[in-house]
Amino acid sequence: MSTDRIKVLLVEDDGDSRELLAELLEVDFEVRTAGDGLAGLAAFEEEHPDVIVTDESLPGICGTVLAQRVKERHPEARVILVSGFAQVEGAEHCDVVLRKPIDVDRLSAAVESLGEAARH
Repeated sequence: MSTDRIKVLLVEDDGDSRELLAELLEVDFEVRTAGDGLAGLAAFEEEHPDVIVTDESLPGICGTVLAQRVKERHPEARVILVSGFAQVEGAEHCDVVLRKPIDVDRLSAAVESLGEAARH
C-alpha cells in the first residue's frame, strides 16, 4: 500500500457544509475543494484526484453531469455522488451514491475503498 494519502476533490456549493466535510475528510485524506460544478471540473483536470465527492445540486453543472464529463475523459476516475433525492437521473455515471444527511463514516469508507481501487 502506498504511503501517499488518497487525494479527494470535494465539490459542494454550500460553504459551511464544504468546510465541515473537508475538515472531517482531511483527517484521513488529502482534500481539495470546489464551490460549483465547473470549478470542480477545472480542479479535476488540474489535480487528477483519486476520488471526487460531489453534491448533486450545484450551480453551473450538477454533480451527475460533472461525473459524466469526468468519466468521458478519464474512465478510471472514481466519483461519489451525495444527494438528498432518492432517485437521481444520471447516477449511473457515479460509482457510489450516498443520501443526505451524510454519514461521515460511510463516506470515509467509500472514499478509502474507491481511492485504493483507483490506484490499482
